[in-house]
Amino acid sequence: MKKIVFTIYIILLAVISSNAQCLKGVITDSNGEPVRYATVYVNELKHGTTSNIKGEYEIKLKPGSYTVFFQSLGFSPEVKSITIGQADKIMNITLSIQYYQIPEVRVTATGEDPAYGIMRKAIGLAPYHLNRVKHYEADVYIKGSVVVNKLPRLITRNIEKEDVEIREGDSYLIESINKIEYDAPDIYRQTVIAQHSTFPEIQDSDISPMDVVRASFYQPVLADIAISPLAPNAMSHYRFSYEGSTPQGKYIVNKIKVIPKRKSQQVFEGTLYIIEDLWCLHSLDLTNENLAGSINIEQVYTPVEDDIWMPVSHNFDVKVSIVGVDADGTYGSSVTYAAVEPNTELPRPEALDLNPTAEQDILQEQREASKTQQKIEEILQKDELNNRDMSRLSRLMEKEAEESEAGEDDLEIKKTTSYTVEEDASEKGSEYWNEVRPIPLSEEEKKSIRVSDSLKLETGLKTTGSVHDSTSIAEGRSKSKFFRVMGDIFQGETWYGKNNNSRSTFGGLLDPDHFGFNSVDGFKCGIDFNYYNEWSSGKTLSLTPEFGWDFARENANWSLSGMITYNPMKQSRLVFWGGMGSKDFTNSAGISPFINMATSLLLKDNYLKLYESRFLTISQRSEYFNGFYVELRYAYDNRRLLENNTNFSLFRRDEDYSENIPFNEYLGAGGDTDADYLITNHIHHQFSTVISYIPRQRYRINEGRKSAAGSDYPTFKIYYDHGINITPDDDYHHFDHIQFEANKSKSIGAFNEYSWRFRAGGFINNEKLQFQDFNHFNIQSLPFLIRNHQDAFMLPDYYTLATPEYYIEAHFRYTTPYLLIKLLPFLSNSLMRENITLAYLYSPHTSHYYELGYGLSEIFLIGKIGVYAGFEDLSFKSAGVRFTFIFR
Repeated sequence: MKKIVFTIYIILLAVISSNAQCLKGVITDSNGEPVRYATVYVNELKHGTTSNIKGEYEIKLKPGSYTVFFQSLGFSPEVKSITIGQADKIMNITLSIQYYQIPEVRVTATGEDPAYGIMRKAIGLAPYHLNRVKHYEADVYIKGSVVVNKLPRLITRNIEKEDVEIREGDSYLIESINKIEYDAPDIYRQTVIAQHSTFPEIQDSDISPMDVVRASFYQPVLADIAISPLAPNAMSHYRFSYEGSTPQGKYIVNKIKVIPKRKSQQVFEGTLYIIEDLWCLHSLDLTNENLAGSINIEQVYTPVEDDIWMPVSHNFDVKVSIVGVDADGTYGSSVTYAAVEPNTELPRPEALDLNPTAEQDILQEQREASKTQQKIEEILQKDELNNRDMSRLSRLMEKEAEESEAGEDDLEIKKTTSYTVEEDASEKGSEYWNEVRPIPLSEEEKKSIRVSDSLKLETGLKTTGSVHDSTSIAEGRSKSKFFRVMGDIFQGETWYGKNNNSRSTFGGLLDPDHFGFNSVDGFKCGIDFNYYNEWSSGKTLSLTPEFGWDFARENANWSLSGMITYNPMKQSRLVFWGGMGSKDFTNSAGISPFINMATSLLLKDNYLKLYESRFLTISQRSEYFNGFYVELRYAYDNRRLLENNTNFSLFRRDEDYSENIPFNEYLGAGGDTDADYLITNHIHHQFSTVISYIPRQRYRINEGRKSAAGSDYPTFKIYYDHGINITPDDDYHHFDHIQFEANKSKSIGAFNEYSWRFRAGGFINNEKLQFQDFNHFNIQSLPFLIRNHQDAFMLPDYYTLATPEYYIEAHFRYTTPYLLIKLLPFLSNSLMRENITLAYLYSPHTSHYYELGYGLSEIFLIGKIGVYAGFEDLSFKSAGVRFTFIFR
């Protein structure tokens, strides 16, 4: 049956191909050198393609008359009117150098480079051009190829262990043909018609044009990598130079050189071509230098509908040079627009109406200009814009674009991308690809396909009929199985159930999270398991038992935690955890057990103070309406004081560890029942309620499960705790604790973000309050840390800020790529970001405490360094440096 279907397919292909002839040729410059990646665009079909690295192009056309544009960056475009008959047509094209002239009218009275006036209008109108299209349908061909020039032996050996063969000097190809449908503002539907890859171990499903299709230089940041020269804050990162203009048809094209103000991995360098009076992109040639190498991007735009310029070709040249790997890659695409529908809800500024259509005139007459539109027109009427005008225009255009979007009040974020692969997408043969491929293959790419096909054939023959020494195979398998089992025991392993709906995980004997040392428990070790199951209804179950042994105390520790989500649409969950073991006195972040182990073994400093806890906690949380959550919690804890049980250390063996009692001004001696505030053995019961509200919370619904997706408003929380502590003498001590909290994090512009958090609370009755129930604060007073602590105090000693009274706490953090140190030339090219932090605390015994910090984050992507200064009642108190290593 498959043979019959295949035969019919070949016949149909032959019939179809008989109705489409081929226009092909070579595009060269005036010296006869090939012009690679030149754009070939058929006006009547809205179809674009590009030449290959040898300047060869090929495009299938039915008999008829066409207008074909041939253009490439730096060359004057050629326009040809052709007639296609019943035979293929060969047309070689010679492109001449494009010369740009600086007209006298561009010389400004202030002496400012004319590029800035052009770029201010282009930047201000970028949101308009980004949102000009309401709907389009396009056929997109994507082709990528990579040549591995150098591969270190270590990487080669690791690849060979996975039975993957990548050879130096070989070329690898990946290509796909897709249908894309777009609906504003961000809904994409992708159907993969055909896909093919010669990359080892690369699945066909990995071939997707969506990253290329969705990326736009009208966006402030491209793919979270670099800042666009059309971003609202582009003037802070780029200088611009006017290199002249040239007429192209009825348009004037301005050539603008883009120059980074400082060397950085987050900016581009190159050339933009801007259309006069429309202030939109005509084409671009930009390069980004980064940690892995460099990427050059060339895009050519063309008017596809009513002066709407859209990209018809994308070309990326990638050079990778990192950790000994050297590779060159190219990634190109051609786009054919089947339908383009303008966004008529977005008012078109009158200053851009070069040739308005009758329909546009009618819409403009019917539409009453809003105040926003009037302000836009007022700005655009100016002969020259300053930076303030540019920023204001950009904000106004963003506001217009938002108002034009239907359903902007809908808080649900719909799934924006659908992905469908046709059943036979990966089975299309060479005959099909030779017929439909719009960009000719190079000789290296053809060789890659031949080698890949031969390897697939060889693999098939081996699978069906080869003979090997069964003894050697069995021995190899036996050794492999032994090492695999030993690896699972020591490093852990995960087993998946049917359809991957469940999984069981063993953490391994060498899990660093279960190995440690402190002066109370001595050396510790343990293991953990996890079971997780998810049903089709969205309900889930998770269970995690942990078992360990404390050698100095000669005591076992264990815990069992679990979570059940029983109403996915309400995000309802039931959580429980219980067990027995030592626990930190603080209920905040506290000191890292790993850091405490290091300071104990090396410096004989045991900062971590512990008590024995035999505990059980049950919590239920649910969403009652969008953004409004209520959590109810009950906790039981049998708390017992512990003493140091070991004096072992690698150094300073003659010294003793400090007593296992936290230092805090409110506390008396451990076990003193006459003190105002206690640290004694007792049994603890606590009933808690947490009410959270996130105004206008956005959310997603996927397969019957709701998940929060942020809000433009802060998160508000109210905590209420009622606790009962029972001493060994059966004395009952009640307390009530109330806390209000508000917090917000937000990204602002390219790679800039800020966050703040405010807390205020106190105890209504706090007589004989136990230290564990004080309000504790996140303190990180050691110079070396292994977590990226947010909203922490970096200078006070551990446990010293905890209070049984009222308090006010506030934190603010601002992060930006460039502020002070990053402006230095030798640091500007790094990916580090600068941070300013401010922390504030008031309580009766701390008075007004301020902490100001400055730091660098993302140092080599894993490090952070900060300098902090503390002030009490505006008087200097202390200062310190913190180094943070972030291990994931």
